[in-house]
Amino acid sequence: MKIELFEHNQTAYLAALRMMRTTGKAAVIHPTGTGKSFIGFKLCEDFPEKTVCWLSPSEYIFRTQVENLVSSGARKPENVRFFTYAKLMSMTEKERREISLDYIILDEFHRCGAKAWGQGVKDLLRLYPDAPVLGLSATAIRYLDNQRDMSDELFEGNVASEMSLGEAIVRGILNPPKYVLSVFSYHSFDA
Repeated sequence: MKIELFEHNQTAYLAALRMMRTTGKAAVIHPTGTGKSFIGFKLCEDFPEKTVCWLSPSEYIFRTQVENLVSSGARKPENVRFFTYAKLMSMTEKERREISLDYIILDEFHRCGAKAWGQGVKDLLRLYPDAPVLGLSATAIRYLDNQRDMSDELFEGNVASEMSLGEAIVRGILNPPKYVLSVFSYHSFDA
């Protein structure tokens, strides 16, 4: 079964494709839970003859994304080479060249601002200057790192689609949060 994107992700995907064709890079910044990984998987599906290097902070994140994809009725793309950012930073240049990639997906790309992980990504991008890069993240800002905007640093401001949490809730893409309040009191009895 082919991947069918929800309207908001289809719009973001088409914008990202156009942007990657003209600039070579595109970022999609949507809140957690809106299906950003399906945009990456759709890229893999639409270009099955291309090798896609998918980078992520952890194997667990990628594994759960694949599980969500499979539970939707689609198959895991065969053309994905998955690596964690930690693995990438420890690879030699020879090992990075052996990936022989056509596309790069930077999942949770705001994490590429970390010194060691970021260097691994810079080295990969330098080895494959013509490979289109798709970035996926819920935020581009590294709030505890001088407010660095990774969409500017990695994608030169090429943001194909951006959606706030509030917008996702208003549009019915995400459910509004439910707040649970608890009231308690403590009485100390002096003996």
